[in-house]
Formats: sequence, C-alpha cells, structure tokens
Amino acid sequence: MRKSIFCFYILILFHLGFSQDYQLTKDMPFQSGEFLQMKASIGFIKAAEVSFNVSNIIYSVNDRPTWKIDINAKTSGMFDLFSPVRDNWGTYYDTTQLIPQQFYRYIREGRFRKNEILYFDHDKDSVLVTKLHKETKKLEKREEYAIPHHVQDMVTGYYYLRSIDFDKLKIGEIITVSTFFDEKEQPFRVKFTGREVIKTKFGKVKSVVLVPIIEKDSLFEEDNTLKVWLSDDLNKIPLKFQAKIYVGYLKVELKKAQNLKHPMAIVQ
Repeated sequence: MRKSIFCFYILILFHLGFSQDYQLTKDMPFQSGEFLQMKASIGFIKAAEVSFNVSNIIYSVNDRPTWKIDINAKTSGMFDLFSPVRDNWGTYYDTTQLIPQQFYRYIREGRFRKNEILYFDHDKDSVLVTKLHKETKKLEKREEYAIPHHVQDMVTGYYYLRSIDFDKLKIGEIITVSTFFDEKEQPFRVKFTGREVIKTKFGKVKSVVLVPIIEKDSLFEEDNTLKVWLSDDLNKIPLKFQAKIYVGYLKVELKKAQNLKHPMAIVQ
C-alpha cells in the first residue's frame, strides 16, 4: 500500500503537465505563503495526507528570484503503522521565467531511502544530479545530463499548469509536458475533458476536469483511470483526485486552503 500512495502522488505531479506554447493567464495563480492540504482515503479508511506550501519569502538561486515550494506526503492511521512514509519533494521555481533552478527530494518509505538534489543550468541546457547518502545525506555521486530547453521538474510542472488559460483550450485537447526525472527526460500528457461543478468541503465549486494519459500498470487497474479536478478560477488549485487501484478507489480531497491569491469559484 505504501507503493500505491507514493506512486499516486508522483503520477499526480507528473501527469499534470504543460507545454511552453500554451497561452497563460495574465495574473499569477498563486502567491507567496499559499498553503494547501489534501487527505487521501481508500474507501472509508484514511490513508495519507499531502501538503503544498509556497514559501513566504523569495530566495535567490543562480542569481534568479525564486519561490521555494515544498510538497510533503505522509501516511496516516493503520498505513502509518505498517508502512510509514515521509516524503518531501521541493523546488526553487523562477518567479519570472517559470522554470526550476533547483530541485530536491528526500524519500523515506519504510526502510527505503532516497535523497538527491538537481542543479539546473538553463543557459547550457544541462542539469547536475547529485545523489546523497540515504542516512547522512552526504554527497555520494554527481552526474551531468543534457536537458531540453526550459524543461520542468516534477513539482514545477503542476504549478506551471495552473498558469494555463483553459478558456483558450478545446475540450478533448491534450496538454504535453517535457519533464526531467530519474536521470532522463520523460514526456507526459494530460487530456482536458471538460468542466463540472463538484461538492467540496468549501461548498459547490466549479472545476476543470483532467485525465492524465498513462499506461496500465500494477498500480492502476484500468488505463487512464486517474481523474483530476482543478478549481475553474484563477487559482486552479487541486480539489480532488480519484483513481481505481487494485485494492479499490483511492480518493484525495482538498481539506485546507490558505492565503489563496484569488477567490475560489464557489457556486452560490
């Protein structure tokens, strides 16, 4: 089950992709200090929670102004007892160019550990991948890779997606992203399937509906079984994710939203 929860969040972040060619909204969809918290459940059993946090301050990385954005996922309840997860993915996201300047992930899943930091050089279209010791986090290995121009990481892809003007897209249109992950470029696609009004903790909210295009594997029982709802407003925050997995339905819902830049599209 630990693998299911971890992979689910990975797929959410990766498959919510974008292309540099899409028209963006004139106003940024988020601001410093934004905090989102979501909770995952399988049936009626609480399984995990994930938080999305944009730093309150602007950091300078590669002489560029950046937001520090952290996504943290952890198991809860019985899942935390048998297969505890404490994962952190983070990025320094260029505030003007909307590209990653540095990415890191610290993975703790049961006895498994993985720590790495990626240093992007977009002028040279390269990235330096540093592998760190699983416990001490001391440097163990460094490798440099060629990357596509202005490639994204697994966190910035989602935040860039929120900037897309969905009013300029057609229903059924497929959005494509070029992302660097696990030492290689990994293109992913997501289909814009329409709009819905869904019930949330905050009331009925207008949403855009996305279906990531993924291959069938041991986690997902059916092809294209992951469905995502983002608020249909200038925020484009995640409202709900749902997927049919081999043990039932995994559902993730937004439970807390603080310091949003724009009003949420709540239907009165």
